[in-house]
Amino acid sequence: MQGTSSVLFAAGLVIGPAAFLMILLGLQRLLAPSRPDDVKQSAFECGIPQADIPWKPFNVRFAGIAALFVLFDVESVMLFAVAPKVKGSVAGVLEVAAFVVMLAIGLVYAWRKGLLSWLR
Repeated sequence: MQGTSSVLFAAGLVIGPAAFLMILLGLQRLLAPSRPDDVKQSAFECGIPQADIPWKPFNVRFAGIAALFVLFDVESVMLFAVAPKVKGSVAGVLEVAAFVVMLAIGLVYAWRKGLLSWLR
């Protein structure tokens, strides 16, 4: 019984990768363009020709706005998670109030630094 399982294991180690490579190469042969030309090789998005270079630098302000969104989104979710636990507790309400004050301070800081200038 021991010899049979080792033979099956060895066969699996050989047949598995071989079958994977045959499928991969077969799909490549079936799906690859057979007569490539400039139109087939061009990059496109929604069928519209590319208007500008793809590696054009973007405004760093967008990254700041995205970071602020994630930060305040996660913190607001944390408020909803903590709220049922502090129900009826004065210490819990004070902790949540301190948390909200810290959020407000962060929002005012971001506003003063100009990260939210797109709101004007």
